[in-house]
Order: sequence, then C-alpha cells, then structure tokens
Amino acid sequence: MVMPIQRRAFETKRRILVSAVSLFSRYGLNGVSVDKIAAAAQVNKQRIYAYYGSKTVLFEQCLVQIFEEVNSLEDNFHDITRDNLGEMTDILLSHYINIHRQVPAFWRLIAWANLESSSSLEKLSGIKNKSLSYLNDLYQEGCRRGILRSEVSFDTYIFNIFAVSFFYQANRVTLSNTLSRGLFEQEGLSKLIHETAGLFKK
Repeated sequence: MVMPIQRRAFETKRRILVSAVSLFSRYGLNGVSVDKIAAAAQVNKQRIYAYYGSKTVLFEQCLVQIFEEVNSLEDNFHDITRDNLGEMTDILLSHYINIHRQVPAFWRLIAWANLESSSSLEKLSGIKNKSLSYLNDLYQEGCRRGILRSEVSFDTYIFNIFAVSFFYQANRVTLSNTLSRGLFEQEGLSKLIHETAGLFKK
C-alpha cells in the first residue's frame, strides 16, 4: 500500500529529526555532515535542505524538539502547590536530574549549542515561559510566607536549579573521579539534593 504524500513527508521529517538529534548530541553541529544525517535517516540529502534549509537550522530545530520534549515532562510541576512549598526545591532538583538521565540528548545538545552555535537561537526564546511562570508564582509565595529566602531572586534560584542538575549529569565521569564517588550513589544524590535545597530555605 502506497503511503499518502502528506503522511510520507511527515514520516521523512520525523526520521531526519530523530537521526539529527542522535548525531548532533554525540558529535555536535560541526562534527556531523548533512550526508551522514541523510544516511542515518535513509533519505536523500536534498530532502533535508527542502525541509530545513540548512544544517544549522536543522540543529536549531533539534534543540527546539528536545526542549519541547522536556517541557512535556513537566506536568508534574503542578504537584507542587502552596501546601508543599518547603519541598519545592527538592522536587525541582530531583526532576531535572532525572530529566538529564532520561533524555541525555538534552544536556548534550545544550553543551554543543554553547560550544559551537554562533547564530542567535531565537527559537528558544520563551520556550520555557509556561513552566517558569508557574514556578515563579510559587517561589514568590514561598518568599512571602517566609519559607524561602526573599533576598534571592527567582532568576538566581532557577539558575542554580538548572546549573546543579546539568553539571551533575554532564560531568559525572570526571566528578566521580575527583570528588566523592558517593555523590553518584543514591544516598549521596539524596544528600546533595537535600543540602542544596537547604541553601534556599529560611
């Protein structure tokens, strides 16, 4: 049975994107050729240019795709309510550390984007507004109630959440050899999360 043209085009674009995410996350923007992506996706490379225009645009689309995938996993943020603001930081740290474990392409693409991409990643602008707006409202409530430290801005707070979770996963090989190996066992991770969360509590 012949696949309808529209469905075939959708499937082709999907294969290109899946292959590109895999390759870019391993080798970066400059380490992957369009030919290599085409071979992995089993498409003619002209299809890549037709759908995305350039390798750089495809790389940016991979970033958007991976951010949207991560965003889709943030529905559990609504489990954080005004009744458990004291556990908010623990929940967020656990969430993002788990995200980096479940979606390793996330931290890898972020690293490559910062290392290699000289173009403006305008497509990422506002991509996390929904979840950050919700968390900001909760954070401000926590500060008003004296649960969280009001002298720390939300930007500084969420930066630290992102930084700790990213650094923990992206540098686990070197850190496990330069710091305590126990940090990368469950007990050590739980202690790290709990003590880091304590830095933001009154």
